[in-house]
Amino acid sequence: MSNQNSIIIRGNNFKESRFFIIKFIMIWPSLFLTSVWIFNYIEIYHSLFWPWISFFLLPFLAIAFLGIFLLSVLLFAKLYLILINLIYKPKEGIFEMTLKNKDYLFYCLRKTIKEFILQLYDFFPLPWSKIFALNAFNVIIPPSAGILDSYIDSDFVKFGEESILGEGAVILSSIIINGNLLIKKTIIGERVTIGAYSVVAPGTIIEKGTILGMGSYTKINQRLEKGWIYVGRPAEKLKPIKPDLKS
Repeated sequence: MSNQNSIIIRGNNFKESRFFIIKFIMIWPSLFLTSVWIFNYIEIYHSLFWPWISFFLLPFLAIAFLGIFLLSVLLFAKLYLILINLIYKPKEGIFEMTLKNKDYLFYCLRKTIKEFILQLYDFFPLPWSKIFALNAFNVIIPPSAGILDSYIDSDFVKFGEESILGEGAVILSSIIINGNLLIKKTIIGERVTIGAYSVVAPGTIIEKGTILGMGSYTKINQRLEKGWIYVGRPAEKLKPIKPDLKS
């Protein structure tokens, strides 16, 4: 990811150190469940098959146990998020950055859980795992979307069919401005292409068949019209892709 995009992401982070306990209450139950599976394997599987067969299956078993652990962590994360949302529902708006503000406090709680899970799922060898985790967090991403090697906010983001994100692209639905947290839904339409190292700001709506050029960024609440190529910082119309797409 480019230095510019990395700075944007780091600058948009909150101080997670005070919420580190949430990670522990997700990890320890998950490790317990994974350990139960491992002990059952040692007790049952080895009594049915020769040990040398198990030796050749070790790489597959390692991936299987990693998958069990990740599914367990995601299960507990989902349960905690349901509880948090029952207490205080997420919403769009501009909120003061103080833990006395419930909107900001519960945003931090949800963000800590989701970012931790997404970091874990980035280590899983199967490419669709990231989409699976984001869908579990109510980010709408169809299977036809290509989102690998990109940063996507974990709230209020919707993707259309066959949308593609280039390497290092950043899709934001929240950003910190002048000591305030802004949350606004971002929509990426069908067959939209986001160029490498581009930044989509919160509240952006990119209509069907539009292309955002490499290294470009949008303004907050900007609408990119159907069937156009946009480039620049901020993005501006360059030329139409096909006349029929505008109709």
